[in-house]
Amino acid sequence: MAVITISRQPGAFGEEVAARVAGVLGFLLVDRARLARFRQEMGLREDDPTNAQKGNGGEDRSAGPEDETCARLLPDILAQLAEEHDLVVLGRGGQGLFRNRPGTLHVRIIASRAFRIRQVRRRRGLSSREARRSLTELETRRAAYVRSLYRMNWMDPALYDLTLRMDRLSIEEAVNLIATAAETMKLRQVPRRLIVEDLLPETEERKNGDGFANDTEREFARFLEFYRIPYEYEPRTFPLEVDAGGRVLEAFTPDFYLPEQDLFIELTTMKQRLVTRKNRKIRKLRRLHPEVNIRIFYQRDFHNLLAKFGLLWGTSPGNADTPDGQ
Repeated sequence: MAVITISRQPGAFGEEVAARVAGVLGFLLVDRARLARFRQEMGLREDDPTNAQKGNGGEDRSAGPEDETCARLLPDILAQLAEEHDLVVLGRGGQGLFRNRPGTLHVRIIASRAFRIRQVRRRRGLSSREARRSLTELETRRAAYVRSLYRMNWMDPALYDLTLRMDRLSIEEAVNLIATAAETMKLRQVPRRLIVEDLLPETEERKNGDGFANDTEREFARFLEFYRIPYEYEPRTFPLEVDAGGRVLEAFTPDFYLPEQDLFIELTTMKQRLVTRKNRKIRKLRRLHPEVNIRIFYQRDFHNLLAKFGLLWGTSPGNADTPDGQ
């Protein structure tokens, strides 16, 4: 198990180096395109967590303000991918999320400002003044992004194990240096659990007198009750792993079961702290029990998800609040 993070100055060939390293080592490349596909598979909106638009040559050309919800979800997505793959993480604060973890290599790709200005001008047909302004804007956004997520200065050399100057190295030389470092450090020999275990802080969920673990579950139950949709709360626990003696080592209890839809529902909290483990357990549950119909709902999305699954607007507005209207 291994994770290589690559932080890059704009215009320093970081995208090219990351893609080549992933190809040479057989790692999964986690970049904007990969994250967009992953969010789509999870049923999330397709916005980039940094809300950036991609320009020519793989650089982020412009970006609006951070989408706070997507930014909070990004560490969970990266952690979830690390549960199953060797990764090359391009940007996205990977050096902060996986900081000081065994089995990781943190690389910074830099170059002189004059070199980077030339690359941006060549790729995007900008004037020198426009290229300088573009570099400054990108550097400011990337620094703010890492600072907001991890309270770190992305230029701090202590964050990186290897810094490569691309005005002195070719892409091939840079790839060889990273691959050699990964081999010398024996990254792949590190057990996966040492990288992903307790990677994300968890929030405590305490049940109140009504039996629900948190406000999200309580609000969801009120929706179901308002629309007179029968439900059961935590009705069944599924064993996911047992030892030779039959003792359950891991289990999963979905939050709700809707008998009329034959649908189990697992909710996440707005802070998204438990989403990684929940998604892993749901994938394991689906492998062991393919007959079980289960969906994971995110708090910010569950109004739309209720509609998608016909739980809110399966009737006309005139009779939506009557049980016979469904």
